[in-house]
Amino acid sequence: MTGDLSTNEEAGKIRYLGSGDDAIIRPGVVLVAPSHEYDHFLMRSAVFIYAIGLDEQENTIVRGVVLDHPTAFTIGEMSPNVMGSLSENQLFRGGYDGSNTAILLHSAGGGDGPVKSDSMIGSSGIFEGGIVSAMESADAGLIETNQCKFFFNYMQFTEKELDNMFAGVEDGDAWVSLEIPTDYVLNSDYERGQLWSKLRNSIREIRISA
Repeated sequence: MTGDLSTNEEAGKIRYLGSGDDAIIRPGVVLVAPSHEYDHFLMRSAVFIYAIGLDEQENTIVRGVVLDHPTAFTIGEMSPNVMGSLSENQLFRGGYDGSNTAILLHSAGGGDGPVKSDSMIGSSGIFEGGIVSAMESADAGLIETNQCKFFFNYMQFTEKELDNMFAGVEDGDAWVSLEIPTDYVLNSDYERGQLWSKLRNSIREIRISA
């Protein structure tokens, strides 16, 4: 995990955006599962929302990746097209959906960034894509490999599915929306559910101090 901050200091880095029906869901937020969530991928998970758009039927679709579900493989082992120093990065399981595609999230985009990619995801400091320039930048020493994180597939939700998820409250425990530091999102050292546990502790501290 990044740093040796106390729980109080960690909570100070996190912005609480509500829980249950009051939660704000937009690109760049992280959704933290309640303890009663039993879906295989969503239980003990922290899900980074990277896109919201419309499907072919004009229905709103929300896409995210589970941040703390590592696989046993590096991205280079699963995708030979990823070469150089980035090929040693751990591959994370983003979710159920995606037709076996790989997703790159990183913190090196933008107008002044060395990695060519689309605009920032919300206000998160995170960008998507630009794998070729990311490989070139990492090998040239322009970026650190820990600025990049790879995911296999993603989670996709309809508005109704999210409404049902966030409406589920047991003993005051529900899904929570947060904004968290960039290095929390991109940390590739997480074990299964490790970020979830860290953020749950921070949520408790935020609620106690409110």
